[in-house]
Amino acid sequence: MKKTKNAHSEINMSQSLGDINDLTRSILKIWQANREFRMRDTQFEDYEKLGAEFDGLLKTIDTRNRELTKMRKERNKLTARLVLLNTRARSGMRGYFGLKSPEFAQIKTRNSPQAARKTRKPVAVKTELPPQPDAGPAS
Repeated sequence: MKKTKNAHSEINMSQSLGDINDLTRSILKIWQANREFRMRDTQFEDYEKLGAEFDGLLKTIDTRNRELTKMRKERNKLTARLVLLNTRARSGMRGYFGLKSPEFAQIKTRNSPQAARKTRKPVAVKTELPPQPDAGPAS
């Protein structure tokens, strides 16, 4: 199937959505004042309906974004409080149950200092000094 120039995938999105909405309203005002204007495949009523639908959708998205912003701020406040309480609880449980207890083992994290660590191999040091001569037989 051949794509036409009006295919949604080929629309240039260099304009912001607000600019598109403003342009649509301007076109609607001009078209309403000059009803003799015609387009081959679009009637004024269809264009007006599509513009209203687009404007309504933008307003809905804006409202939900404001709601989400409030929720994100509340989430961040709760996160900070919960991290602090988790740290205090882990520390208290470490003291109450002990480091080697199965209860404390359930709440160990990778960030805890007692978490299992990989064993490191000693690094071979390369020196540029000549080897020391062996001490010969004592005479």
